[in-house]
Amino acid sequence: MKRQDLLLAAITAVVFWAIPVQAEERQLTASEIEVLLTGNTVSGTWSGTPYKQYYGEGGFTMYVPKGGPPDQGRWRVNHETNQYESWWHMTNWTPYTVVETDDGLAWVNGETLQHFEVLDGRQVSW
Repeated sequence: MKRQDLLLAAITAVVFWAIPVQAEERQLTASEIEVLLTGNTVSGTWSGTPYKQYYGEGGFTMYVPKGGPPDQGRWRVNHETNQYESWWHMTNWTPYTVVETDDGLAWVNGETLQHFEVLDGRQVSW
């Protein structure tokens, strides 16, 4: 092997290992979202505020931010887009993509991932 080829191979290896590895994201299907949320509570942080949210059967949801009043809304999934959709008095229906990452589950909120965990059953009070 020529000295020039060896040097090129060494530089390529250093550059390859210096590039950060991008986390893999997999979008959940509408059916997966339904199974995941129905009858369960999600716990996470939304725009810096910890919250819990319960997803009842029939599309009822209750959002409880830490230190704030609970709010009732509606939820559904869109089988055509594979997105979760929520309805609140102030925003009407808003779609969100749900992804599974190396760090767990997350809502896609614009350019930001809002990570959350799923808790069994209703774990909020109102």
